[in-house]
Amino acid sequence: MSPSVQEMMSAAYALSLLAAVLFVLVFIVLLVLPLYCVIDAAKRSSVAFEKADSNKTLWIVLPLVFGILAGVVYLAAVRPKVKALSQ
Repeated sequence: MSPSVQEMMSAAYALSLLAAVLFVLVFIVLLVLPLYCVIDAAKRSSVAFEKADSNKTLWIVLPLVFGILAGVVYLAAVRPKVKALSQ
């Protein structure tokens, strides 16, 4: 038994809907993560960045230029140091 045309169209529609939802989610992550990093870096004090041997201005600009790559580096390596030193 081969599937009917209507079943195939329904499956294709479901697959394209899933792809669209995944595309939107990935787009949101690619946009939101760098913005979160910029806002987080802007909130922290310059003194905490200096104590962590880093530069506040650099970490405000890098996520805007390099996006998610710089955001991941900031969240993994820089933010924990700056957060610990700002308390």
